[in-house]
Amino acid sequence: MLKILNNICDGKGKEGDIELLEEIAEVTGAASLCALGKTAADPLRSTLRYFKDEYEANIEKVKSPAEKRE
Repeated sequence: MLKILNNICDGKGKEGDIELLEEIAEVTGAASLCALGKTAADPLRSTLRYFKDEYEANIEKVKSPAEKRE
C-alpha cells in the first residue's frame, strides 16, 4: 500500500492504483487475525472515501479540486 501511495504522491500513479489500494485494504482486513491488522487500512479507506477526487487528480496529473480553489 505504501509503495502505491508514494507513487501516487510522486506523480507516478497509474490507472487502476486506486482500485488496487481498495482491494489490498479489504483483503488485509479480512485476512488478519488480530485487531491491529483488521484496522490497519482504516486511515487509507477514510482518505479514499473522502478525498478520492484528490487521488484521481494526482494520477491524471491535473489540478486537484483543492488546488483549483486557491
